[in-house]
Amino acid sequence: IVLQHLSPDFKSMMGELLAKSTDMVIEEIKENTEIRPGTIYLIPTTSNLIIQNGQLQLVDKPKTQKLNLPIDMFLQSLAHFKEDQAIAIILSGTGSDGTRGIKTIKEKGGLVMVQDPSQAKFDGMPQSAIQTGLVDYVLKTEDMGMELQKYINAPVVLHFTDDDIQYDEVTLSKILALIHETTDVDFTEYKHSTLARRVARRVNVCQCESLSEYYSLLKAQPNEIPILAREFLIGVTKFFRDLPVWDIMEESVLPNIIAGKANGEKIKIWDVACSTGEEAYSLAMYISEELERQNKKIEVKIFATDISQEHLNIGGQGIYSESIVADIDPRLLQKYFITKSNGYQPVEKLRDMIIFSQHNIIKNPPFHNMDLVLCRNLLIYFQPSIQKRALNVLHYSLKENGYLVLGTSETVSSHSESFEVVDRKWKIYKNTLLRKRLNAEVLHSSTNNRPKELAHVRLNSNSRPQVSSAVQKVSNELNEAILEQFGGASVFIDSEFNILQAIGEFRKYASLPVNGFSINLLDMLSTELKHIIKASVKLAVKENEKVVYRDALYVHEGENKNLDLIVKPFKQHNLDSEVNYVLTFIEKELELSQINTVEKVTVDSRFQNYILELEEELRKTKEELQSTMTEVETSNEELQAANEELLASNEELQSTNEELQSVNEEINTVNAENIQK
Repeated sequence: IVLQHLSPDFKSMMGELLAKSTDMVIEEIKENTEIRPGTIYLIPTTSNLIIQNGQLQLVDKPKTQKLNLPIDMFLQSLAHFKEDQAIAIILSGTGSDGTRGIKTIKEKGGLVMVQDPSQAKFDGMPQSAIQTGLVDYVLKTEDMGMELQKYINAPVVLHFTDDDIQYDEVTLSKILALIHETTDVDFTEYKHSTLARRVARRVNVCQCESLSEYYSLLKAQPNEIPILAREFLIGVTKFFRDLPVWDIMEESVLPNIIAGKANGEKIKIWDVACSTGEEAYSLAMYISEELERQNKKIEVKIFATDISQEHLNIGGQGIYSESIVADIDPRLLQKYFITKSNGYQPVEKLRDMIIFSQHNIIKNPPFHNMDLVLCRNLLIYFQPSIQKRALNVLHYSLKENGYLVLGTSETVSSHSESFEVVDRKWKIYKNTLLRKRLNAEVLHSSTNNRPKELAHVRLNSNSRPQVSSAVQKVSNELNEAILEQFGGASVFIDSEFNILQAIGEFRKYASLPVNGFSINLLDMLSTELKHIIKASVKLAVKENEKVVYRDALYVHEGENKNLDLIVKPFKQHNLDSEVNYVLTFIEKELELSQINTVEKVTVDSRFQNYILELEEELRKTKEELQSTMTEVETSNEELQAANEELLASNEELQSTNEELQSVNEEINTVNAENIQK
């Protein structure tokens, strides 16, 4: 298909000229022409051309804009139709038609070939195409046929389907490591399947038969490495890309931001992955318009960052081809651009708003306190885990009620609780939750906040597992039924013998104290049973396992009785927690021989007084020890409070440090811009 710039007032002679050099059929395109092989199709003088569903369709030439760009229009439709099978060849011609078209061809994975400007009679179109950095071949016309043949017939090294891609992961990783080593740009965190598709094009262009062979070529010919890196960084952008997004920005987002600012204040915006700067200048134009509408004088700083220095150089120079007239409203073009010999350049007022800077969102400190952040069609190239990290960075960079604009295939799903949806379809969000810290896994964040995290883990581990009320009720009913059957009771006590809970017929074994009230189990028991329980608990502590004391004889309310005692240590999940005990009393029948034994082993009054004195002395010692422990605990609490204050101060210092890093990034960016100026 041969496309030219044609005047509707004159008949084209292209058909006659081509007929002298070929036996192929030459046909002028009519409406809905079906494409046949072995045919050369020519565009009519009165129409433009697009391709849809395998048919060539004629469209009217635009009447509203000064410049007609038929080559761009057709190449863009070809790219969407044939994707990675599209081939564009730019030959001699004036102007920059075709430049926008080849960007779309490259985005879809197609091939671009350009005539050597030294051979071209008019080198405007070839030069404009070459300046994009997206051209695969620059050749004399007589060499093009052979290279095309080789490219089309090259063996398929990587196999692609709609859902899958087969490639040599090990060799691809080596290629990415080689690029990182040479260009200092790390692509390992990008989606490897996407990178493999772009490697495949260079493998075909270099006519290699395997990925391993291409890796060897990269090592042998280092000049191929930056070319491949450019393939990965294809900047697909234009002025006011996705117009509905810009309509929303113009109608609500920018008016809201500017309305919230007083004269003399500053608007700060971060344009992430700005490519060659068209998006940043689009933003600057709409901000300038809104400032005029609201009659405000506010300083505007747009930090336009990208990983590719080549793209930033283009944005910094601000020289754009004539083809931008197709994307910009004529009124804005006239107001904000000046005509240069090689295209259009934004006026100084816009250029002063924008600072271009090299920045890697994954590795470099983010900007901070931004009113608006644009990061469109970058996250889709990252692996899922890196997408989440990048969203952490974008969230941190926004001030409260700041706006975030993503690409149409991207979302904030992992951070949905932090954002309010402004427009779901066009992915515009408002930050409702200020993020004061970056996560520990992101960028330069320190691990000093670990104690806080560990404390949180301890808290969670100390909490009991939740049991449904129905299950708990059944369990309690079952326990009581079993204890009632055996005439038993269970008591849950702490290490000081204080009762925490009791179930069953507890009154058979214990009585309330004569004077006052106590929750201490020992105060409710007879002397004999008191000693048995203390000895059994002590043994359970020592052995750290369940202890059974059989046939314990005691007197309760004037009656001789017999029981089995089971003492079981009970500890919470947390290893540092206190040990409690479950005591289970099981009543037994008392035989006559056991009654006599009880009478024989009764302790006389002299020894009983001695035991009571020892117990009283032990009680006083324990009270003194308890008092000392209370003092130690108080001191410990004070130390903990001081430690928490230090941790809080450390958190504040860490947060301040991250803010300083962000401010430093801004200063470095502004400094670089000043040096360049």
